Amino acid sequence: MTIYENLAKIADRLDVFLFDAYGVFWNGSGFYKNSLETLQALVAAGKTVVVVSNATPLHDDMVQSYLRKGMQPGRDYTFMVSSGEVLRQDVQAGNLHFSLCANPRRCFTLGLPHTKMFADTVYQAVGQPEEADFVYCGVPFLTAADVALFPEYKDCFLPARADNDGHIIYWDTTVAEPFLPLVERIAALKLPVLNANPDYTAQEGHPMSGDSASCFVIRNGTTAEMLRRCGNEVLEYGKPHKNIYDYVFAKLHECGVKIEKSRICMIGDTVRTDIKGAVAAGIVPVLCMQTGVTAWEISKGNTVENLCEKEKIDIKQIIKINSVGGI
Repeated sequence: MTIYENLAKIADRLDVFLFDAYGVFWNGSGFYKNSLETLQALVAAGKTVVVVSNATPLHDDMVQSYLRKGMQPGRDYTFMVSSGEVLRQDVQAGNLHFSLCANPRRCFTLGLPHTKMFADTVYQAVGQPEEADFVYCGVPFLTAADVALFPEYKDCFLPARADNDGHIIYWDTTVAEPFLPLVERIAALKLPVLNANPDYTAQEGHPMSGDSASCFVIRNGTTAEMLRRCGNEVLEYGKPHKNIYDYVFAKLHECGVKIEKSRICMIGDTVRTDIKGAVAAGIVPVLCMQTGVTAWEISKGNTVENLCEKEKIDIKQIIKINSVGGI
């Protein structure tokens, strides 16, 4: 199984580079070694570089977030696409439909509310699942009240956000058990579920905990999957689904980029989302083996072969690199 040291080894055979972010060029706390320089070199060489992220922030907020990290549009990438932005189109159009609820209006959020997603639309927030037509999976943060209810998991909670006085207001979690009571309540109501981030986990840094290392915490895809396994209908936006790739291809067309799919690649760290989505979209899948989710899954005893087998992907279709910039 050929594994290339870095992306530069295969760059000449491709023209459009779609990059996942977390686990590919960003490790939750900073850029992987030489990863930002690799993106800059691609742009300087006239390549089209697109950040395609399973992230719920809308476009402008995502751009600002990466500006704060040090990424400059035009220098480091051509444009960005978030799964949240793709969903926002249908939300603005009032175009959400579920098989058991063709005209949903009232939304209960499991996790952190996303005010901007539903602002100035026909959808209204409600405070209890019993009042809702559907459930939106927000970022699965825990509040102080939530944390107090689960002392047995205290070592699994990491401070994620603080107020202006430095008081922690939201915690990340490495376990999903604190959400189980609410998931069971929603499942009993058979409410359909909307999710704009299919990722099960994300690699995040938690500087407020005093630990500079990043770790894997649960994300929206985990709570959505819990509900799917309970029998709830789940409508998702983002990789590996067709909606985000169609959105990217339309944006490329708007930018005047007309390239054969054999010259477009998706660079990702997750077989289930990045690689499976690329294969379905007919573009070249490039898997990072030593960073992000795949490296973590390998450390737990998995192999790339069994990860691909689980998703019904032919491993021979995948180009494998150690990392974007080289480890």
